[in-house]
Amino acid sequence: MQTLGQAARQGMLVRVTCRRCEKVGFFVASDLANVNGHGRTFESLRFRCKECDVVDCEAVAFEDDRDRVNKKRIVWRPAQM
Repeated sequence: MQTLGQAARQGMLVRVTCRRCEKVGFFVASDLANVNGHGRTFESLRFRCKECDVVDCEAVAFEDDRDRVNKKRIVWRPAQM
């Protein structure tokens, strides 16, 4: 996937990982596209880590495995500040 809009059309999730402390968060791609713009690339997104307060995170789109039985995942909702 190149942009948030493409990932949103595919119904994908976005995994955001802090490069320092490796904390992971999940977002729905369409939510991020609505807040940040459908043409934004994943490299241009800026996230601040909740644990270590660093702005050095990697965002990667992936397809949710809906057939997986024991999945426990918290999906965050984006907010503009």
